[in-house]
Amino acid sequence: MSSPQGPAAEGGVEGRGAPAEVEPLATVLTGPAVVTWRDLAPAVGFYAANSRAVPRLGPVDCMLFGVGQVLHAARLVARDPELRRAALWPTLLTLGGCGLLAWISSTGQTGDPDTPRLPAFQAFLVSFVAISSMPPTLLQRMWLRVALEARRALGLGPGERAFDGVGHVRLVVRESVKALRQFLVVSIGLAPLLGLVRALPLGAEEAAVLGTLWTFYWVLVDAFELPIEVVPGPRRGGGQPWYARGLAWIAGKSRFLRPFGWMGRMLARLTRPWHEEVEATERRRWETLGFGLAAGVVLVIPVVGLFFRSVAMVAATGILQLDDPGRGGS
Repeated sequence: MSSPQGPAAEGGVEGRGAPAEVEPLATVLTGPAVVTWRDLAPAVGFYAANSRAVPRLGPVDCMLFGVGQVLHAARLVARDPELRRAALWPTLLTLGGCGLLAWISSTGQTGDPDTPRLPAFQAFLVSFVAISSMPPTLLQRMWLRVALEARRALGLGPGERAFDGVGHVRLVVRESVKALRQFLVVSIGLAPLLGLVRALPLGAEEAAVLGTLWTFYWVLVDAFELPIEVVPGPRRGGGQPWYARGLAWIAGKSRFLRPFGWMGRMLARLTRPWHEEVEATERRRWETLGFGLAAGVVLVIPVVGLFFRSVAMVAATGILQLDDPGRGGS
């Protein structure tokens, strides 16, 4: 994590021109009013074309802002040469790793001749989503460059070069421990709750949906991590995460439900490195919802989906700019 005594803020890449100045508050654009469903598409187009605009107060406006940020991010990754170059290498290396895992999964022995193997594309997609929900670990510095370039491409102030002075081995070990923690959170974090849901009518389907949403939520949290790391200044930290509070509320309903309180406290401890990211998704919950819906669409679009992490990081940077005191965000 960035330290208050971290390195001085620097630009996206040394020797490159400074990014555009932050607009004065008086010139910040406010999004158009959304009155009927016919206003939805124009509002998304407005936010996609004016990334520095501020959404109006209201869930629908904020959701449309999140969708617009994803569209604008995809356009930047495609058209900004420096951002595209920064995103290309970690994307290709990630694809290579996913392809290898897919090949092993689709050609390896299952141990049971009656158990079908996953088709290669399905195995690739599962591997890609799984890796996208984890910290980048070996490619941390490459993805950090993407986060810095995202700030430059969006015209924000210079980002802080997190992890300067941290050795490669030490960084990989630290990020590997975080990846293990996140794997536990994603895989078994909601196991007791999913077990309770399975006892309901149609519980198997509901548990599958809940598990999928939980996994994808952590894909979004991961998208916020490096954009927050490069924000100049010390990390703000976060309070008790929303899922811990929710599970504590369930535990308070009956003494038979107390294990849910224990599960909430365990999740809060396991996810401590991401409390600030989780708080950002809660503080900007409607923007994050729109961001997640649009990012899910990006993930399944051929070719574009391969740059999912890069697009998601740029979009998350666009959402975080609303918390800049000079931007006038609500």
